[in-house]
Amino acid sequence: MLEQPMTVAPCEEQIRIDGHIVEQLSTVSAAEGHAVRVTIIQGGRSKNGYVYDEAALHQIAQLIEGAQAYADHARSNEDQINRSVRDVVGFYQDAAYVAQGGSGRVDATLHIFEAADWLWSIIKEACDLGRPELIGLSIDIFGQWQLNEANKTKEITSVIQLNSCDIVTRPSAGGSFRRILHHDSPENSTYQATSEGDYQHMTRTKNTIEEATQTEASAEPLQTQQQQIEQQRQEVERLLNEVNLQKASLLLERRLQESVLPEAARSQVRQRLQGRLFEEQELENEISSAQALLAQLSRDGLIRGHGHEKATIGGMVTEAEKVQAAFDAMFDLDIDTSKLGNIRGFVSIHEAYSRVTGDSSLRAGISSGSHLGPIQVAESAPIGRISEADTTTASFSYLLGTSMNKRLLKDYQAWPAEWQKFVTIAPIRDFKQQTRVRLGAFGSLPVVAEDTPYSAVTLTDSAATYVPQKRGNLVTISRETILNDDLQAIRQIPTKLAVAAAYTLAEFVYSFLSGNPVIYDTTNLFTAGAPHSNLGAAALSTTAMQSGITAMREQTNYAGKRLGLRPRYLVVPPELEWTSMVVTKSAGVPGSPNNDINPMLGYVTPIIAPQLSSSTQWFLIGDPREIDTIEIGFVGGQVNPSLFIQDQPILGLNFTQDAITYKIRHEYGGAVVDYRGIYRGI
Repeated sequence: MLEQPMTVAPCEEQIRIDGHIVEQLSTVSAAEGHAVRVTIIQGGRSKNGYVYDEAALHQIAQLIEGAQAYADHARSNEDQINRSVRDVVGFYQDAAYVAQGGSGRVDATLHIFEAADWLWSIIKEACDLGRPELIGLSIDIFGQWQLNEANKTKEITSVIQLNSCDIVTRPSAGGSFRRILHHDSPENSTYQATSEGDYQHMTRTKNTIEEATQTEASAEPLQTQQQQIEQQRQEVERLLNEVNLQKASLLLERRLQESVLPEAARSQVRQRLQGRLFEEQELENEISSAQALLAQLSRDGLIRGHGHEKATIGGMVTEAEKVQAAFDAMFDLDIDTSKLGNIRGFVSIHEAYSRVTGDSSLRAGISSGSHLGPIQVAESAPIGRISEADTTTASFSYLLGTSMNKRLLKDYQAWPAEWQKFVTIAPIRDFKQQTRVRLGAFGSLPVVAEDTPYSAVTLTDSAATYVPQKRGNLVTISRETILNDDLQAIRQIPTKLAVAAAYTLAEFVYSFLSGNPVIYDTTNLFTAGAPHSNLGAAALSTTAMQSGITAMREQTNYAGKRLGLRPRYLVVPPELEWTSMVVTKSAGVPGSPNNDINPMLGYVTPIIAPQLSSSTQWFLIGDPREIDTIEIGFVGGQVNPSLFIQDQPILGLNFTQDAITYKIRHEYGGAVVDYRGIYRGI
């Protein structure tokens, strides 16, 4: 949206306020007119923290008179200025301020053009289906506000200009469709409210039944009359109870859909209240408790699974989903085009920030809730955009972080991890020492003579231990990076983090091979003779591999019995890649003048490991399904690295350096649990 030159001292920003349908309206044909009485905005505090007093509501009422109504918000500031005539669906008239308790509201009549019958049909059908929350209103204005540090609210002090009042799918500021306006004929003078209307109907039915019963009382025996009265009373009470349950159910669904709770939290609230009568305050308390829990989880910083992406209702796509998809496209992530259509990714980080926060100059800092110091005085506040739209409920930092996390996981999982073929991956609960016990083995079963007892034997064992460790880094995105619009730098962050995490883990695994560590029996992993007999002295060749295979075949258990192990993998550094291909894929013995058959053809699978520190070492390793080799344990079973965020305005680098901090964390440990499945050639 282009800024218009004006002499305004206080903070001027663009405000977007959303409303929603709360009643099931009466059935009206298109020929009777398309006029709907609506509430543009409710006074008091909105869900996005803006507070509207009576003076602000009066200003909005004056600006809304005669304003055009559009379908959906403009996609960009340029589109907002050059709105198409095809988007116009009606206009507002008879706007007025309505006193209501301590807050008040602004009402107006929305006239929908006959050309927009599709919209009229949506409104009617949504009401008929009992799903009025599927459509609502959103107002977009320029205004002034001042920040109240005490209660973290933005108090609207002046409303300057109306940009538009649009019909959208996700309202968020408490407005509502009041009723459909009819012709003055008596048959069109009423409307039908799902809950209250049914209740009144049932009450009238009850009175009618009682009157009819009294009329017939003289003609029937008194006892029969009393039985009939009691039956009719019970039936009416049952109907009234059903109506009240229906009313409670509709209230529950409406408030849950109005809330910003993710679907999992909504389901928990729904399970506690569904199918019984409850007070409205009890419902509000349940929603507030769920929001408080999610807020605490947000402050803890874990991005994945937070539910900041708003749930889709009835297959419709929310504005928040579209914005998140634009972030995903910016990081070259796959998008569900069958659901979202062709989403254009943000072409700059500055565009993404401005789209979400409305702060094109970053005067408010980086976090969408960033503010420092005491109350900001209106005279010193900048001109910018305030939006009550759907996307502002999820901050820029979380939208960016969610897409970065997706990109990180995609790149991490795409990184070659062939070490997984020969190790055992295990979930572990905590950072305590992990113990893997190797039981001994029985020898040959002895013959038991007649009338003699069986001999008792005992098993010896040994234990491999390791302690998992935490690895990670901090990455910051500064205010200067966004102002400089360095998109390429930000797009590289998740990829580089993914590569670092994958390479670090690979180095950890291969260090067991190249480092020859001391293992559970207090001996180095590889020894030329006893106790392990798994270290050769020859360079990689078919003959040397045959010697290694024989050594593995001769490995024994605790009882001295040969296991007959067969290696499955040949692990080599890049320097031996082509040698490994020759010795494992040649039909004849390489270098043999007699064209001897190569017995190593296809015998093992080569694995090239850049992390191996020696250019001459090579390894034969068994299949972990047949013999334990190396165990890698991940804390909490979290194999992938985790991405965290810190964007609180009073903590960390966001306070001292105007920077969002992202943290990558990877927690794992490991150990050699059995030497017999590993052989080193030199």
